[in-house]
Amino acid sequence: MLGQLPDLAIDSYPEERGIIPRVFEHLFTTIQQAQEESLARDGESAKFVCKCSFLEIYNETITDLLDPSVASLQIREDIKHGVYVENLREESVHQVADTLRLVEQGAANRRVGETRMNRESSRSHSVFTCVLESKQTINGVTNIRHSRLNLVDLAGSERQKTSGAAGDRLKEASSINKSLSTLGHVIMSLIEVGQGRQRHVPYRDSRLTFLLQ
Repeated sequence: MLGQLPDLAIDSYPEERGIIPRVFEHLFTTIQQAQEESLARDGESAKFVCKCSFLEIYNETITDLLDPSVASLQIREDIKHGVYVENLREESVHQVADTLRLVEQGAANRRVGETRMNRESSRSHSVFTCVLESKQTINGVTNIRHSRLNLVDLAGSERQKTSGAAGDRLKEASSINKSLSTLGHVIMSLIEVGQGRQRHVPYRDSRLTFLLQ
């Protein structure tokens, strides 16, 4: 998901960079273009606020990767905010480098463990979220829009016989496999709903699917 990150001290973006650097390069370029276009037209203005958060789901427990001391966070849902994680830290970002600093900070706090198949195996799913608010004013009328982008890095499924998982590693693998199975069921249910069939979509069967619904 990250690929080779650029050196944040210089303005360089290697070809091997991953999806997150590319996404935010495109996002901030688009924001800059929108602001420049609005300035060129009389009676218009455009303002953007971009905030990011980073969490992990480990054994169905949510931890803030930007502040690991904050654990056991709860998912809430209401009409105003939709589905969100209560007390999750959000940081304002203004350029690509701001975003990558948060990614590096959070990735360093993510849980990893050694198995037969991987010396540094991810033991959790992680979700990097960007919330963008735009305010566009035309002839004194202001329109406000909110967008949310979730970039998800899933831990890989494991077979105990192959990975040699035991103890905590086995518990982690069981949780990972269960949540991936739920994700698969949700996707299949959504496909059937899209085909006109009446199906219950089991979003609440895991923290991951509940958060992403």
